[in-house]
Amino acid sequence: MAGQAVDSNTICRLIVMRIAFISLMYDAPWGGSEVLWSQTAGRALREGHNVMVSCYAWPQPAKPIQQLAVAGARTHFRRRYEPTLRFRAIDWLTRLPRQSRLPEIDALRRFAPDVVVISQGGWNDLIFHKQLHKWVQELPFLLICHNYHDPVRQDEAQRLRMIELFGQAREVLMISCLQQQVLRRQLAAPLLNTRVVQNPLHLPEQYPIPYPALPENGPVQLAVVGSFDVDRKGQDVLLEVLAAPNWRPRAWHLNLYGQGPDEVYLRRLIALYGLQEHVTLHGHVSDSATVWQNTHLLVVPSRIESGPMVVQEACLCGRPVAAADVGLVRTWVHEGITGFIADTASVYSLGKMMERAWSCRSEWADMAVVAAMYAQKHQMPDAAGDLLHHIEAAVTSLPAVDSDFGD
Repeated sequence: MAGQAVDSNTICRLIVMRIAFISLMYDAPWGGSEVLWSQTAGRALREGHNVMVSCYAWPQPAKPIQQLAVAGARTHFRRRYEPTLRFRAIDWLTRLPRQSRLPEIDALRRFAPDVVVISQGGWNDLIFHKQLHKWVQELPFLLICHNYHDPVRQDEAQRLRMIELFGQAREVLMISCLQQQVLRRQLAAPLLNTRVVQNPLHLPEQYPIPYPALPENGPVQLAVVGSFDVDRKGQDVLLEVLAAPNWRPRAWHLNLYGQGPDEVYLRRLIALYGLQEHVTLHGHVSDSATVWQNTHLLVVPSRIESGPMVVQEACLCGRPVAAADVGLVRTWVHEGITGFIADTASVYSLGKMMERAWSCRSEWADMAVVAAMYAQKHQMPDAAGDLLHHIEAAVTSLPAVDSDFGD
């Protein structure tokens, strides 16, 4: 190769790195926030890098974590906190020989990574992990923010701590332009090292999927795809909207796909509103084609969301979307063209949105075609490869070239 220029991608591929992926998601063994880092870890293993995965311990590790271990990743499972005297006593005794160091810090030190990727289910999780935050400052690290809250109460000291933390990272990755915009306002800081990324999507082998004909007499099929966690996903508010007198005589059926801690509550709410004939809980469906084949309109009533990925998936599969204005919704959904947007996830706003959608249902099939065309132009086909390239650039100090994609 003498006398020939070598681009940064070639140099990166010649370096075998030690990459530590740390997931701070605490309240469930798996979720949408875990897809990007885990697929990037798998990509890194396939390209010959050494990988360590650190996440919270559950009775049964999530299947993707097991697959990473089989593929050669070193794993470390952190104990989840329990508010019991027994837990605190054992924790104190096990940390005593290590001068109170947490086991994960010792495990990370033994692995000796060249670069660290920290995935937060929220946006400020790392600040509450003081030992990890102190240790990671010694290394190049990337920070992923998967959520945000607006409004959020912070004092000036908290703002300054977060600005400092973000500034210490090589990159702070966010899931939507709205999330980036909100956090800049909340912290009153430009956050110049932030970048908007896309999550890998769960798509069928072939898409878009032909739009099902609207039945002349039978019900149109509405779908909500997401965990049964009403604080974030807002299924409870949508059920209240659809329980209104004007919706009772209409021909519609709502399919709730997912699983989660609020399943019993949702079943009780469905019974309270007398919607048993109108609503079906399907649980988790692994074959996404099955979902879209039986869906005329995706509804996203989320209160808190930086994505959601299902909006992109619905558009790519050729389905119109009715969604609350969270995360990337306004980037992918265009009012009256590819779907409908509610200002907030309130009964009033969602109700107005659903009325607009219902009055235009004869246009849903045309909206589906436009949604698919738009989404195909803005999809990032290799989100994991993009992130891995930026991880490599953080180690080599070479500039990473952003892929050309829309948020």
